[in-house]
Amino acid sequence: MDWRRGRAALVQAEIASGEPGEASTLFGLLLRAASRFGSKPALQVCRSGQWSRLSYRQLLAGAQTWGRVLAAAGLSPGDRALVISESSPEWGIGYFAILSQGAVAVPLDPHLGGADVAAIAARVNARVWLVSRAVLGRIGEVAAGAAESPTIFEIDGFSALPEQAALTAEGHPAAPPYGADDDGGRREPPEPADMQASDLTASILFTSGTTLAPKGVPLTHRNFLSNVLPLVSVMHFGSRDEIISVLPMHHALEFTGGFLSPLSRGATITYVERVTPRALLEAMQATRSTVMIGVPRLCVLLVKAIQAGAGSLGSWGRISFAASAALARFSQALASLMPPLSPQLRALRASLFRPMHRRLGGHVRLIVSGGAALPPEVFDALDLMGFTVCEGYGLTETAPVLTVNPPERPRRGTVGCPLPGVKITIEEPSAEGIGAVLAQGPSVFRGYLEDEQATREAFCGEWFRTGDLGRFDRCGYLVLAGRADDVIVTGGGKNVYPMEVEWLYQSLPHVKEFCVVGMSDPASAGDAVHAVVVEDDAEGSPPAEARRAAIESAVSEISRRVSPHQRIRRVHYWEGDLPRTPTLKVRRKQVQAALREMAARSRPHGT
Repeated sequence: MDWRRGRAALVQAEIASGEPGEASTLFGLLLRAASRFGSKPALQVCRSGQWSRLSYRQLLAGAQTWGRVLAAAGLSPGDRALVISESSPEWGIGYFAILSQGAVAVPLDPHLGGADVAAIAARVNARVWLVSRAVLGRIGEVAAGAAESPTIFEIDGFSALPEQAALTAEGHPAAPPYGADDDGGRREPPEPADMQASDLTASILFTSGTTLAPKGVPLTHRNFLSNVLPLVSVMHFGSRDEIISVLPMHHALEFTGGFLSPLSRGATITYVERVTPRALLEAMQATRSTVMIGVPRLCVLLVKAIQAGAGSLGSWGRISFAASAALARFSQALASLMPPLSPQLRALRASLFRPMHRRLGGHVRLIVSGGAALPPEVFDALDLMGFTVCEGYGLTETAPVLTVNPPERPRRGTVGCPLPGVKITIEEPSAEGIGAVLAQGPSVFRGYLEDEQATREAFCGEWFRTGDLGRFDRCGYLVLAGRADDVIVTGGGKNVYPMEVEWLYQSLPHVKEFCVVGMSDPASAGDAVHAVVVEDDAEGSPPAEARRAAIESAVSEISRRVSPHQRIRRVHYWEGDLPRTPTLKVRRKQVQAALREMAARSRPHGT
């Protein structure tokens, strides 16, 4: 039997009225959603003041039709196709069009350089690329010079039917036309020629990491679907939800949490052309957004935007704001003493800060943060105003969510409880309960793309080694302590976890951001704890000399209260933002390398 036919063996037709959890493929999820939610808006974006919307039925129609166009261009079951575009409704059409033909989607960061794109395309043997106009303008020459000349489609036109759109790939016959109106007077599009079984690969994602060679992570339909069902249950997604999409679609958290999960429940997803505080607030107000899934930096932007609105209040408004804040702090203290009353007390705080909620559209019920640790002061600021903030944790290799705080009982400084079906264990915990975080469950991938050694190193029997360190608190919530390879070992043999030290020193004044790294300490024959600080030099800040004096005074004060092995021994000042991965984790190795280079330059010759 031809291997392509074997891979794309027909599965039973999806039952249109069934629950999302019964779907066996991601395309089956879309089929069910289109049947259940029909003319309801699925994806929308405001461009130059004009709203463009796709209903669930139109999303399915576009995916079916463009899928046949891709097949006519040579895309076969099992083939890999790149998707390189900014977040948009067209991205969703393109993704599902690839899956409709039994092929595998390879979403990439639209900011990747042309050489990186060409290298990944060669690695996965992708001969069909769906590329946005902006990306094509940057990498067009590289694509044209690729060893295997790819067939390129400009994805910006995918919101129109092929007979109405200009294809970049010339000479490919348009798919048979069919009606796309929402009044029911249309013939149903045919089933895809081949549907994948749930254990076949749906996407290959590439880890951002801190290495020069990102790993390819094949994820199956089952991996994604087994993450969607418990996630929508815990987060209570529903057809009345309005999701504001702010993360790039190649990001696993956005794809599963902000795309597949809402679509499975009939929610509407809104994209913004540019992720700026103003654009974000305008979109949230226009759509009355109910859920935002983001990373800590976006939560910081939200807090600053809200606080800017509070700062523009008149004198009586500022007095009222201060009084509300005092009452809200009392409410927070009461909630810590009486956890069962937390939801009601949070609702009280929301009513106290109703004007601040109105700045975000007035209907936000949930803010989910992942990708990196949320600064405690940001959690506190949002919680003070009555917003429900839930941190979660996961990896690309786990499709991606492993744990999340339940909205009813979020706990500050934790990443929540394991999702139903997920098992987490702590390997060889220390006296403080900290050890390597291992995970098991149906959303965990099976191995890296063509990298047997990395796969062997990533697993301990049936358990996946996440590479993170953590512990469970008294309530069963996971608390992360950093990456295993970031642990600082002192001359006295003590293990120091950077994230814990950053937590202890979180109140440093005049600091925009900072991180903790270990640097060699010849005097102790081990490593010492060093802080790398980016100063907050915004308008109105003290002069640099005064800022640094205040920072170092605060470091000395906090150091008197913490364990000796956790004390910061030296402060370095960093120009510009700290280097981060696309998921906004600090690249500590890069910071360490820069510090070593500076130390070498300052060392006298011959020493």
